[in-house]
Amino acid sequence: MAHNISVPFSFTKSGIYYFGRRVPQDLSGHYDTKKISFSLRTRSASVAQTRARRAADQLDEHWYHMRVQSTDLPGRHRLRMAVSGPQGTPQVPQESSVKLSEAVQIYLRLKGRGRPDTFQRAAERACGYVIDACGDKDLTDYIKADANTFRDALLERKMAGSSISRIFGTVRAVINFTSSELGLSMTNPFGDYYDPSIGVEDRLPVSTDDIRTVQHECRKIDDEIRWLVALVSDTGMRLAETAGAR
Repeated sequence: MAHNISVPFSFTKSGIYYFGRRVPQDLSGHYDTKKISFSLRTRSASVAQTRARRAADQLDEHWYHMRVQSTDLPGRHRLRMAVSGPQGTPQVPQESSVKLSEAVQIYLRLKGRGRPDTFQRAAERACGYVIDACGDKDLTDYIKADANTFRDALLERKMAGSSISRIFGTVRAVINFTSSELGLSMTNPFGDYYDPSIGVEDRLPVSTDDIRTVQHECRKIDDEIRWLVALVSDTGMRLAETAGAR
């Protein structure tokens, strides 16, 4: 087996590229091997380079979360909270009550299947904001004062009322679902409705003259970017809708 210098984190065997990377010493206790390796299923150096880089980036991200997961630090809401068991299944605590971070695990395990990645990120981010502002408590230990502190922390982030209302709704859903699953008798302190109109400003429509100016500029260059902009100006569709149209 010869290491191929042109493709980082790889070596070749019988002409096939393989990914290979050593497990960091400080994380060796989480693995039963000192090196992670697997076939990249290609003989192409360019394809192997892309696949190896993607795998390396995914490992770096995972290792980062493993290092800081148990650390109490600012920005904890940006971490993935789900912790996998031996078979890759999120572990569900056995206590009669659970902490909010554990409630997120239960919620995502039972409600997150088949949902897009945005569903998981929204739950983790919203409950992470609560943990940053009020701490990671048992669900039954949160009180109305915590909800007020949470609200004020979101306001300090200059969030609009619609965003605060959406985040409150996500936290409320996680707590309601988990407390129901575990049979907890509690009143959800995050259940109050937050006015979504607070901090929201009316936005005037783009003038017809401005739209015509943009369309005129789009005709000067015949490429996909100008096609997309012109299509948006004609239809009012979102950019993602135009880019995904066939």
